[in-house]
Amino acid sequence: MRHVVLYLFLLFPLTGYAAPSDPTCAVEAETYNSKEVLCAIPQTAEPRSYEFTARFSGGHDDTRASIKTTLDAKPLACEDGSKKELFGEDGDVSLLCRFVVSGMSGNQSQLRVTIRWSHAEYTDFRLAGP
Repeated sequence: MRHVVLYLFLLFPLTGYAAPSDPTCAVEAETYNSKEVLCAIPQTAEPRSYEFTARFSGGHDDTRASIKTTLDAKPLACEDGSKKELFGEDGDVSLLCRFVVSGMSGNQSQLRVTIRWSHAEYTDFRLAGP
């Protein structure tokens, strides 16, 4: 019996830890040239980096696209190297926003992204985490 209790005691720390879940996204609204995407990002104790990407095909000299981002209903400034708008780019093109969600325990953060485009074909979006 002592061995069973010891085994359970040793096993508990391994099963008590739950890794944070992945973010989930859904399209809330869309038109022929825009999409409103809402993503739930689980809070963690440590800050985590993310990258939201929107892709398009068929870009040409008058293609225009942009993304507008908010986190928890506040404007989200994307990190250096991000690309939130484009104009006149040919072929397969994309926009991206790199950002960090501060480490906090508790609820999840809400990322809202408005994607707009003209003279291109929207293909997809992706939110990638650590």
